[in-house]
Amino acid sequence: MLHIVTRLHFVETLSSYVLEKDSILLVEEAVYAINPKHKLHACLPKQVTLKALQPDVSARGLEAVCATHIECVDFAGFVDLTAEHSKSLTW
Repeated sequence: MLHIVTRLHFVETLSSYVLEKDSILLVEEAVYAINPKHKLHACLPKQVTLKALQPDVSARGLEAVCATHIECVDFAGFVDLTAEHSKSLTW
């Protein structure tokens, strides 16, 4: 399943629902969690693929603080993620 996370307050709850084969895409305000110094960064599950939407990262000036284990993807990458997963859930 692809978990599309739009809000920061869902980052804490998310870890209880994610399975190892799932992927997480951080978008909108949730991209702040890509910063290892952000208080919710530690809540991101380590066992899944973590990605962030590049335009949202750029819009917030977070390119330089993105954790190395989180890949930034463009809109084409977003589409690829939705094609890879038969189900998605937007938080």
